[in-house]
Amino acid sequence: MENRKKQLFFFFQFLQETEKEMIKENEKQVMIEKAINLRLMCDYVVSCSYGDIVLIICMLHDYVKMLDEIKADDIQYQAYYRNVFMKMAGRLAEQIEYDYEKQLEKCRKKQQKRESSSDIGEDGLTLFAKRGLEKEQKEKDEVKTE
Repeated sequence: MENRKKQLFFFFQFLQETEKEMIKENEKQVMIEKAINLRLMCDYVVSCSYGDIVLIICMLHDYVKMLDEIKADDIQYQAYYRNVFMKMAGRLAEQIEYDYEKQLEKCRKKQQKRESSSDIGEDGLTLFAKRGLEKEQKEKDEVKTE
């Protein structure tokens, strides 16, 4: 369960990082043409922001990763739906020239950098304690010599 929470946290962090980078791109509109409503027999042109399409791509990838864990033994999912979701994400990414893997790696590096700088580790704590003891001893020695 803890590993699952970490994965979800990373997915949301990845989406936040991606969204921050897309703020400038949000004004760009992506046109989706030939969206046909078969019931009414009319077609539409749908417009989404670049950032919205990026989030859809990320969510599709994340959804597939989660389903891979849950539905590893589901033949229908593995044979059909997984492929459909990945093709959809791939088509969207290709059309807006977005590289999901590159962005994912960039986010992982940022996260590792944050984690390594936030954890001073045992050596750092030992040095900190040792300096505090040395400072304390030095102050006691100064008091005795006065």
